[in-house]
Amino acid sequence: MNDGLLNKKNETSKIAEKYINKYISDLQLHMSLSDSQIVHILNSCIMEYKIKHKIANKISGKKWWQILKKNITIKYINKE
Repeated sequence: MNDGLLNKKNETSKIAEKYINKYISDLQLHMSLSDSQIVHILNSCIMEYKIKHKIANKISGKKWWQILKKNITIKYINKE
């Protein structure tokens, strides 16, 4: 059962890669972008993606009471 699930994820990745390649080619054609500009844009997108996920992982890594405690402390400080 797990093998079927892994194969489905692999096929989904290949399909996504196909669409991304098509979109990149279309962008390059319609916006007259060079290969180096495309590489620069993709690197920027990757860095932004990594930063967003790093922040999301930090937030989701906290326990619910740690987040609540921080919010209560901030509200208490702002009232004084």
